[in-house]
Amino acid sequence: MAERTARARAGDNGRQWIRVKDGKLSGPDPTVELVGTPLGTALANAQAAESGAASPPQSAESGAVGASQSELADPGNHVAGSAEAGGTSPKPRGAPSKPRGTPPKPPGSSSKPTNAATNAKHAFAAARSVARKLALQAIYRWLLNDAPWQDLVKEFGEAEDMPNADPKYFRELVEGVWASRQSLDEKLTELVDRPVEQLDPVEHSVLLIGLYELSAKPEVPYRVVINEAVGLAKRFGATDGHKFVNAVLDRAARTLRPGEN
Repeated sequence: MAERTARARAGDNGRQWIRVKDGKLSGPDPTVELVGTPLGTALANAQAAESGAASPPQSAESGAVGASQSELADPGNHVAGSAEAGGTSPKPRGAPSKPRGTPPKPPGSSSKPTNAATNAKHAFAAARSVARKLALQAIYRWLLNDAPWQDLVKEFGEAEDMPNADPKYFRELVEGVWASRQSLDEKLTELVDRPVEQLDPVEHSVLLIGLYELSAKPEVPYRVVINEAVGLAKRFGATDGHKFVNAVLDRAARTLRPGEN
């Protein structure tokens, strides 16, 4: 019976001849060589042909440039759309268009803010957010290890994020909370359902900053104060601690900012 031979590769050990005789494998046959496609390649090609393998279609998400990278590196940094940044909501679908016959506005009288003004507002809000984050770290450190506010400002004034912060606002927060902690804790006692000493240090620090801003910074909208505090609690606090912070500061705003509610 005619014998058929095929060549296969055996890893790094060189070529090995396999003789097929009567449906069985026998020893090497050094006399016969069939030159052609290697066995492993032929098998792979056959499997690909049978399965109809093709390159996978491109995902629709692959065309989005930077969509998953738009959030800041800082989760507590609520810049776009925040009240402090002057964000605006998109025009709802179906909103009426400008009525016919409306005279065109003269050049330079556009009601939309310029890009420079919008960017300036966003930069201002971002710098305030970083200042709050550094103030939280300083006050947290102070609650665990008492120190003069000047030392806290000096220590955290050299933080890596300080170039991105509003240094004046950072100092005002640290000094203000440090100087008025007793009165702030008294207000907290009326707002929480537990002794102040039992509060989580992170949540305690966030609430001190929030109460100070509600009390001493009337130029900052109360919604911005609460939003920033909740963002800090989400980033640094315990699970669901931000809900507690939101509830406490919402009750405080009703008393400290009655005209805004």
